[in-house]
Amino acid sequence: MAAKDSFDAFLSIVHDKIDAFSENADSPNIKIIQDELKEKFNDLVKSQGYVSGEEYEALKNIAKRLEERVANLEALLEKSKPK
Repeated sequence: MAAKDSFDAFLSIVHDKIDAFSENADSPNIKIIQDELKEKFNDLVKSQGYVSGEEYEALKNIAKRLEERVANLEALLEKSKPK
């Protein structure tokens, strides 16, 4: 658990630094570096099993629809059982 906490702290620090760096970036060269850093950071985060908020919401919606389908199928199965 301590390794996960350390990793989370590291990610938070890196994310804050990238955000601070990007707020002060005016030069086109800095924008290129910023984009590359964000891309590498996102790859690192995804490799650790994290997903973006947008991906999370999409997965949550899919899971909800699947649960509804399973519930409907279970109800149909109960109706079709002989009494």
